[in-house]
Amino acid sequence: MEKKSQNFNFEDLVTDTLVLEKDEGVANISQSLTYMETDSGAYLFDFQNRQLFAWSFPEGKKVLEQFYMREGPDGVGDSPFKHLITKEGIFVIDAETKLIKANFEGEVVSRWQLPGVPSERLYVNYTTVPNNPISKTGNQLLIADVPFVLKEEIMDYQNWILRYNLDDQTSSHISFSFPEKLKEYYDDPNLGPYSHYYNSTSGDLLVSFSVMDSLLVISKNRSQWVDASTEERLEILKGRTEQQGEYTVFLPDHNSGRYVWVAFDPVQKVYLRQVITGLWPEAVREIKGPYKVKLVVLDEDFKKLGEIDMPANRKGFSTPEGYYYSIGNLGVEEKVGFVRLDFSKMK
Repeated sequence: MEKKSQNFNFEDLVTDTLVLEKDEGVANISQSLTYMETDSGAYLFDFQNRQLFAWSFPEGKKVLEQFYMREGPDGVGDSPFKHLITKEGIFVIDAETKLIKANFEGEVVSRWQLPGVPSERLYVNYTTVPNNPISKTGNQLLIADVPFVLKEEIMDYQNWILRYNLDDQTSSHISFSFPEKLKEYYDDPNLGPYSHYYNSTSGDLLVSFSVMDSLLVISKNRSQWVDASTEERLEILKGRTEQQGEYTVFLPDHNSGRYVWVAFDPVQKVYLRQVITGLWPEAVREIKGPYKVKLVVLDEDFKKLGEIDMPANRKGFSTPEGYYYSIGNLGVEEKVGFVRLDFSKMK
């Protein structure tokens, strides 16, 4: 009989709390931040609503607030939802096919036009579906094209991950197919899209489909499916569509279980896959939030270490000190907390 994976309590893995200060200039702090070491120290960066923020690490003091223009020579556009912060500057995608690089002083230093839309794709969506970070490896950016909803017309399409060369503006793709099972979930914005993570050290690309227990791992020489399932039986509930005039409104069933994101912590060398297992009863939602959540943890060889019962459907980020998971406001608006998780306790 197959051994069931161990279940761990979130609180038992918490070893430290990081507190970031939040003032009137900061509307929100993202759940996933970018750690960076500079000549003047270590910092955590956040970029949203055309504003760049930085906090000293691990002190959590805000040290930078830089505003970026929407239009003009230094304009980064109106939809910089998807971006990448590097030591070279900030890469932003605007209007789906415009790639912009800005420096930390609010100036645009480069612009590129991403490839046009293939006829068999109908449209591209590089910007709005979450849990698909841009990755940079050498002079290339890896940018995911994620359908807002899956349609029969694009089931045969395969060029989902754009590999864009910044030096000579050439491009290629990392290709994969949506599994046949996804045909049952057309027109569902929760169950149709995928999430992904690129491990720049190993060169592995992980693709997580919302309804699939296994992860698709695409390596240089082969592709494989690895088990990354929760022990809890997921009830997958397809949503519905509603016609409102000339518009089709997509209405997912929020009671449905689904896998929501996948990541890798290079310090503790573990893969993390978060899963929503259902909704809490209304009586406890004010305290716990709407969703029941688990985190499936795998080692770097994709062996399952166990599962963690999570306090909420949130995200985190890696630093040389370890992996920090967002816990939101710490009782007051001015302090936002992240807790460091020690996954070695699962090994």
